[in-house]
Amino acid sequence: MNGQPAPVLDLKSLDQNDSPVLSELNIYGYTAASWLAAVSRIGPIFRTELAGNDCIVIATAAANKLAWKTPDNWSYRDTDTGTFFRRQMGEDHVSALDAEPHRRLRKLLLPAFGAAALSRDIATAGACMKQAFAEKVGVTSNFYETLSQLCIRSLSQTQVKVTIRQDLLLTLNRYEEEFINGQQLSLSDQDKWFKRIKHQELRTNAFDFFHTTALKRKSGPRIDDSLDLLLQRKRVAAGTVPLTDSELTEAVYLLTVAGVGNIARILCPLLWSINDTQWLPRLRREVRGFDPALLTGMKNFPVLRAIIAETERCFAPAPIVPKRTTKEIEFMGVSIPAGTLIMHLHALSHFDQQRYPDPLEFDPARWIAANPEKPNAFGGGKHMCLGMGVTRIYLPLILATLFSQHGLQIEHAPLLESLEPGFQPAPVSTVMNATLT
Repeated sequence: MNGQPAPVLDLKSLDQNDSPVLSELNIYGYTAASWLAAVSRIGPIFRTELAGNDCIVIATAAANKLAWKTPDNWSYRDTDTGTFFRRQMGEDHVSALDAEPHRRLRKLLLPAFGAAALSRDIATAGACMKQAFAEKVGVTSNFYETLSQLCIRSLSQTQVKVTIRQDLLLTLNRYEEEFINGQQLSLSDQDKWFKRIKHQELRTNAFDFFHTTALKRKSGPRIDDSLDLLLQRKRVAAGTVPLTDSELTEAVYLLTVAGVGNIARILCPLLWSINDTQWLPRLRREVRGFDPALLTGMKNFPVLRAIIAETERCFAPAPIVPKRTTKEIEFMGVSIPAGTLIMHLHALSHFDQQRYPDPLEFDPARWIAANPEKPNAFGGGKHMCLGMGVTRIYLPLILATLFSQHGLQIEHAPLLESLEPGFQPAPVSTVMNATLT
């Protein structure tokens, strides 16, 4: 290897922003502006210490493209995130796998997350959302939880056509919140968080539902939904092992619950950012008389498209993805030893002045006046978020259904608050109180 050693960045040179307000532009507790300044000064690849871990950070659009073109250079399994998924979801969970095992499972699961599968019952999903919103009129609630529960309700009636009671819906929603947000904690603190009796009961009840649903469907009559697409994939490539019972159980989890918090987490800063602006009445006019069948693309909804694209740019749900080098590599002129922890800051490219003029401003107009490069809110390459398609369908469907029928009085910006006040250590979750009118 002829590359140079990575330059070192002292994070004390960055501007801290530990604000609990989700609608502020910050990445890992530092302002986006100071990250940009550091990359401009030191380059797109550098060594630093994040959350007590010595690591190399890679950033910029050029670094993204190079990293995503070389999937065999990276391991996701042997990071804290990979360990988290192995401990909580088992060795065969898609987020805990690398290389060929990951490619096999992802290939088997993808048909259930494709555009055709998600659009098949879009009218049912829209009707479910319309009913859920109607039931909330006049009720003040944490709208983040309202949106999360709405997504589970809709997915359970379309992706996996099963009737779930309200108490089970609340259990599934709370389980997912406690589980996925547990990633925020150190591995040792995760043990304390997940060993709570309350969480153990949530997990048992949730997985009883996932497992029972998978086994009933495997031995029962066919139902036209996304789970059926997975159950009927008998003809797989030669040498490919079909989905096991354990993998089918986790497929039910992925189809009904996984990622609903991300959808709600993107929607809350979106709703706050357009509140009391010109964009809200423009959106209302565009979605007046909305019919889910019209949502075959976004060309007929330029305002809706612009608001969503700008939200993905500014508020990516996972701006940093950890991984490790599988071998010694040279990356953009820098030599990196095998096993090095890499923090891939892919979302920093969303604030690149060359790609997006006035990048630190929330401005949907940029997507109407021009056609900028799409943001990478869901990562890229072989490990791109499996639920991207669900989010891309549900964001416009929820917004169009909501504002074609209702108004929303928002009390405050989306905040991060403890999931379990009085228990330490506890992760945080989103709170944005609002009333549907």
